[in-house]
Amino acid sequence: MKTKNKEVFKKKFGNFISQAHQIGSIWKSIPQILIAFILSFSGQSLFAKTQQKGDPSTLIFSFQKQKNPEDLKKSADLVKEVLEKELAQKVEVLVPSSYGTTAQGLISNKVHVAFMDSLPYILASKETELDIIAVEKRSERTSYDSIFIVKKGSNVSSLNDLKGSRMAFSSQTSTSGYLFPFKRILDEKLISSPKDLPQFFSSILFAGGYDKAMLAVINGQADVAAVSDYAFEGEKASLYLTPEQRSQLKVLDRTPGVPTHLVAVNKKISLNLRNKIQEALLKLSKKQPEIIASVYGASELVKPQSNHVEKTERALQQTNMSATDFVK
Repeated sequence: MKTKNKEVFKKKFGNFISQAHQIGSIWKSIPQILIAFILSFSGQSLFAKTQQKGDPSTLIFSFQKQKNPEDLKKSADLVKEVLEKELAQKVEVLVPSSYGTTAQGLISNKVHVAFMDSLPYILASKETELDIIAVEKRSERTSYDSIFIVKKGSNVSSLNDLKGSRMAFSSQTSTSGYLFPFKRILDEKLISSPKDLPQFFSSILFAGGYDKAMLAVINGQADVAAVSDYAFEGEKASLYLTPEQRSQLKVLDRTPGVPTHLVAVNKKISLNLRNKIQEALLKLSKKQPEIIASVYGASELVKPQSNHVEKTERALQQTNMSATDFVK
């Protein structure tokens, strides 16, 4: 480089080079372990921000209503306490008065996680992307039975005797207490098309719950009731009827394959957070199964192994009904 050019270069960049040498000397004087700590801390902060981008500061967890909403809220609050500890963030639980509120909450992203039935899930999944992160396991199955109940000594001894009887469905929003028994009547060819159902029975009562449907049979208001098997059998049956009341009834027939409750997460939250919620719930199921059991009666949550709601979707198609007809 010519002498004149060197002088111009020094004048323009001399101070910068001097400062760079000073910074380099300071950097070399910092212990290597401290440098590693600084880089690690900076990297973790950047990673955390990336992972949490768009995630809510408060996680809203909705629990589908059941017979005793006050008891359900107590159970939901126990789940909340565990999740807040595991996720290190605030969690708020809701127990809406209708299935439709939970579905709409997921669609509008005002609900981030929902413990729900397959019907509201199907409705919500048509409007927003959801991820099923866990499903209930009951008696080694991720499904349960819809059962027809009659009074002991009843003249109705088989499904073929249903014609002309007084029918008590649990409710118009029930999977096991309406949709699956409706499908079963079609499967047995007791009616030729879904529109024939009202004429098949002498009367149809939508009782408003499993307990009310079974009580209608006990009290002589109906000949047959359709309910979930766990409302009549097993450890949680006492939530619906007393042992003395149940002793007056018997199972007429069973329809297997009703999907158990599921836990769905809105895909608008990050995969990282979705995975953390899943891990926390599965851990809770293993370590404190009594908390999960207090929610809807199933003491175990597992990862879904297939399309969990497929049989509900088929039942809707076969009965010519929409999830909207049930989710109210």
